[in-house]
Amino acid sequence: MSASGERRVAVTGLGLMTGLGLDVASTWRGLMAGRRTGARFRLFPPEGLKTTFGVELPDGADDLFAQLIKPRSRTQMTRGTRIAVATAHQALADAGLDPAGGDGIDRERVGVVCGGTGTGYAPGPDPDDHRILRNMASAPAAWISLREKLLGPSLVVSTACSSGAYALHAAHGLIARGECDLVVAGAADSSVNFLDVRGFGALLALAEDGDDPASASRPFDRRRSGFVLGEGGGMLVLEAEESARRRGARMYAMLHSPGLSSEGYNILSPEPDGRGMARTIRRALERAGLAPEAIDYVNAHGTSTPLNDRYETQALKDVFGAHAAALAVSSTKGATGHCLSAAAGVEAVIAVKALALQIVPPTLNLTDPDPELDLDYVPQGPRPRALRHVLSSSFAFGGQNGVCIFSAIP
Repeated sequence: MSASGERRVAVTGLGLMTGLGLDVASTWRGLMAGRRTGARFRLFPPEGLKTTFGVELPDGADDLFAQLIKPRSRTQMTRGTRIAVATAHQALADAGLDPAGGDGIDRERVGVVCGGTGTGYAPGPDPDDHRILRNMASAPAAWISLREKLLGPSLVVSTACSSGAYALHAAHGLIARGECDLVVAGAADSSVNFLDVRGFGALLALAEDGDDPASASRPFDRRRSGFVLGEGGGMLVLEAEESARRRGARMYAMLHSPGLSSEGYNILSPEPDGRGMARTIRRALERAGLAPEAIDYVNAHGTSTPLNDRYETQALKDVFGAHAAALAVSSTKGATGHCLSAAAGVEAVIAVKALALQIVPPTLNLTDPDPELDLDYVPQGPRPRALRHVLSSSFAFGGQNGVCIFSAIP
């Protein structure tokens, strides 16, 4: 129980699918090995697009979906919903929940909060008898609840690229206030289709340099030109600390109530000089009751776009002052691409894993440093480091920002 009387919230399960791998272990191995993932799209023919490459899930994803989800249910889901179901299942299994109900957990006190900007429904030229089910905004959370027999609150949160952070905020509140004992929360997305890629291209958001797709996502690099579209999902099981201790669950980290804010500036561009980003980071520190000097590592939003990376660097300097030079800061989007509404979920899982293993993941493809961006972006490879508190930032289209702070288990 915290000083405010609210229950403390632990992370007891992790699930992850990215272009690096189909689970937490394979994704982490690829990240530590510096494996680059960008490649020409395979899921659809990209002819006629300015950007013809991205970061798709590895081969084997469809086989994994087939193992977990019945054929008729699969046809009623989009790829993004399947990713949500698969990563939630991984996280629940990692937390030690028994699908048969033999774990003593009251399913009426287990909730689901899934972040997303929609199900990833992309209509084709032919009639689609499953259009309604595939296109339901609530589908990911509904399917997770149905498959796993979770009977607590179930909802979807949609705030663009920060959706996962907002989902963690909602889930944290459900547990802290005593409405749930466990909540599976995070985000999943797949926008790997012709219409979405063309749409992001029209917004001038995507990298267009296709000569070397594997290095096109280059956060904080002088040559950064836009983000590389990725797909994936990251889900966490959040649990009341007393519940986790009572059942002897492994606890990876503690989650503080995330800091949220809106910039009220522009639907596409971040507030100049990172002012909105800085406000959100300060709010997260305030909610966690931590001084800036307590943070050891920042998993940055780091999209590989000119404005985001510059403003995010400015925000970190503004909030952390002299301590900014001592921070380890990395963007894992160099390896995973930008997974859009899944990004905050994916990066929360990676931040928790970094804290648990006391290793800072690298920023891939940072080979030509920008002289205006002079923080320690961990460009050469993973780095062992003593970590007490790590911060994961998500700054979204629309100025809907979310920052999560995780702390080591005391």
